[in-house]
Amino acid sequence: MIKLREELMPEKEGKSNTCHWDHGRDGCDLGGVGIDRIPDLEDSPFGPEMIYPDATDARIRELAALLGERHISTDFQLLLSFHSFLVRTAKHTILIDLCCGNDKERPARPMWHQRNGPFLDNLAAAGVQPEDVDYVMCTHLHADHVGWNTKLVNGEWAPTFPNARYLFSEIEYKFWIAEQETSDDPILYGSHLDSVLPVMASGQADLVQGDHEVEAGVHLEAFPGHTPGNAVVHVQGDNGHAVVCGDVMHHPVQLYHPEWSTNFCEDAEQSRKSRTALLDRFAGSGSLILPAHFQSPAYGAIERDGDIYRLTG
Repeated sequence: MIKLREELMPEKEGKSNTCHWDHGRDGCDLGGVGIDRIPDLEDSPFGPEMIYPDATDARIRELAALLGERHISTDFQLLLSFHSFLVRTAKHTILIDLCCGNDKERPARPMWHQRNGPFLDNLAAAGVQPEDVDYVMCTHLHADHVGWNTKLVNGEWAPTFPNARYLFSEIEYKFWIAEQETSDDPILYGSHLDSVLPVMASGQADLVQGDHEVEAGVHLEAFPGHTPGNAVVHVQGDNGHAVVCGDVMHHPVQLYHPEWSTNFCEDAEQSRKSRTALLDRFAGSGSLILPAHFQSPAYGAIERDGDIYRLTG
């Protein structure tokens, strides 16, 4: 059952959601809690049919006129970003979703293959070094959400964040362990072997439940469908609330078509239910919705407009 904890609803505590996504900073201040977007790879083109089996050429052309070239290119490719969200509270420094990584063997995904990207430099520009990170949280364990879990050190994969606890959904982890046991080839483009198992071997990983709380105001909530253990991360500050929602949504076209699940969803119908539940719950609430792949500056509060939804900035 998908149900928001009552203590996260600002009206329950006499608080108002007054926070806004600062597009200049590419982040927000929720009141004592900051969130910054840390890009790894942007402007990545995908054919609509590769992501959405229900998309038609005609509809994508209509959506291109509505969304603009930042999200759908002039040749009607869907543009995606791969980024983390850096959450800083008074107690902890937290990274949510670890993108594609460097030096990873991903021949089936050329844009991820043997990368030498700027993620750690971008993190440093936000004032954080790997040693500063207390928690790494993965909304799920797909390859483009775990890549920077590890880095190549003397030919071996080692955790990138030496002082962090890595939080993996127990349901998610066990699902992919079972998948690997039935496959003769590495699953998830090899990311299970190079970006998850080395963290487990290091002793830095904790297998957690779908409602795990890191500290007051920061906790997981299960939103299954895209994967069995897929989750969102709630972040509550003194004057605002944000939902880091991973792959519950992939692209702004789903604001117009929340019924569209992706070819990458393990359970398309459950994914659809989770996405609709998230949009219905937070429309008009003022809570910031922060997906894992929307191109900046497409972050903000959600409003319902008839049968569709809009970002209000």
